[in-house]
Amino acid sequence: MNSQKELSYDRLASRTKYYQEKSLQLEKKLLFAEDTIEQLEKKLKEAEENDGLQRELQTKEEELVQYHQEIHRLKDQLSKSNHDEMNNKISGFEELLETVEKEMNEKEKQIDSYRSKIKSLEKRLKLQNQADKAPKDIVKEETAKEELLLSAYFNYSLICKDEGSYVIHGSFHMTNIGEKELENPLICFRYQPTDYTSLKGKIGSMEQTNVADEKKESLQWVFLENDWAKEARERGEIWIASMHELKLQANQTISLTDFQIPIQKEFEDSITIEAFVYFPNHEYRARAVNQIALNF
Repeated sequence: MNSQKELSYDRLASRTKYYQEKSLQLEKKLLFAEDTIEQLEKKLKEAEENDGLQRELQTKEEELVQYHQEIHRLKDQLSKSNHDEMNNKISGFEELLETVEKEMNEKEKQIDSYRSKIKSLEKRLKLQNQADKAPKDIVKEETAKEELLLSAYFNYSLICKDEGSYVIHGSFHMTNIGEKELENPLICFRYQPTDYTSLKGKIGSMEQTNVADEKKESLQWVFLENDWAKEARERGEIWIASMHELKLQANQTISLTDFQIPIQKEFEDSITIEAFVYFPNHEYRARAVNQIALNF
């Protein structure tokens, strides 16, 4: 009986030890499993973190691509903006340059106009000086000057338009038959009676010295229109001067051509038109060898 009890006790102790060892092994395995689980959990966490980082990285990469696209778009926009701005500036400069060129052209035209006016004023002053030198009485005998001699004459015709209305068409010719050069003649037509003081043709006014050069070429003679010339017209005299510098060489002829003198006959039975030529620079005067004489 006692031996059975001892056997049972030994077996129980052996089993207890076995189970203890087994339990210890299981605890070790459990600890190892728990440790393994903990490591797996860490790796899983790290994997999840890495997966999150990967997704975040992918997101960042997508954002980076978008940023690159936006940068490229902004660069294109900036380039276009700069190009447009540059084109606007160029257009502005071109408009400004065109405006400046127009202003310069206007200024040049004004300068040319002023130069023309200055030349005109100089010419008018010269004509004025010549008129001031004209003799008070042109009918005096020719001035005796050695080597100065002028032959002047009328060539004319009379046209009757209707009863009491006539037109004298003519030319006045001047030839230097002396030995010395004559300069800048003044021509005087004297009318008797003074009521018929009129002269038309290719004769301009002193104001026309302002006309363009191409028009000046067809205009050689001008009326003197100063106060002295106006007083002379009241005496029946019309004074004419050369518009340009005029030199009459020896044996040279100059002419006042295609003039017209309208005549309206009223009471007088005769009209006489004489001509005189005066050279202020030489103080030499000459009378035309003939005159226009009409008897009704």
